[in-house]
Amino acid sequence: MHPNEVTAFRIRRGVKAKTDAIDARLLAEFADVELSRRGLAPMVETDDELRDLVARRRQLVEARHMERCRATRASSPAVRQSIAVVLDFLGGQLDQIDAAIASHIAVNPALAAAARHLQSLKGVGPVTAATLLGELAELGQFSGKEIAALVGLAPRNRESGKGRTRATTGHGRPGVRQVLFNAARCAIRYNPVMREFYTRLVQTNGRPGKVALTAVMRKMLVVLNAIAREGKPWAHAKPAPA
Repeated sequence: MHPNEVTAFRIRRGVKAKTDAIDARLLAEFADVELSRRGLAPMVETDDELRDLVARRRQLVEARHMERCRATRASSPAVRQSIAVVLDFLGGQLDQIDAAIASHIAVNPALAAAARHLQSLKGVGPVTAATLLGELAELGQFSGKEIAALVGLAPRNRESGKGRTRATTGHGRPGVRQVLFNAARCAIRYNPVMREFYTRLVQTNGRPGKVALTAVMRKMLVVLNAIAREGKPWAHAKPAPA
């Protein structure tokens, strides 16, 4: 659960003191009063090793990006040399993690098949597929709306009386949203179905580009969810050459 839900529950209960014992009782009450009425799905088994590998890859990419940003501001030759050494090291580590991810998926026939099917959606590459398999084990087991909400791509409306504000997205799993963002940027260029969807939102419906791109992310996630559920490649995928 998102911590904000428990915080709101605490406020409704009027609990101001905070100790371990009070927190334990509050969480028990939250589970009894709130969660028991939601009909929650059972826990989904996750691939802990793949999840850790994917998370480590993201950390290395972020570290490399920060070093590259520092390189653009560094004027000292010694500093630039130090950054170059670190970048070279990070590149080697990233190659090792990529190889470990590929090996982990390849030795598991079910994972390998799932990765191939996910990548049949043009715009989805090995990194996106591995991230989905490692950090979104629920893929294919929830409905399209549920999986979008889980990732943080389901719009949340805000209305009060006559006042309305633009629906927002967020929370969920930022690592999954990050790879879907990159996949969507690729898809609106090279995937005819997603490009037509994006163009219609922007040119016909007048949606801002960022809003339209988020809609493409959500559409791709729903399609990927269906691919995982059915265990088949994307319906519009071109057949592999003989």
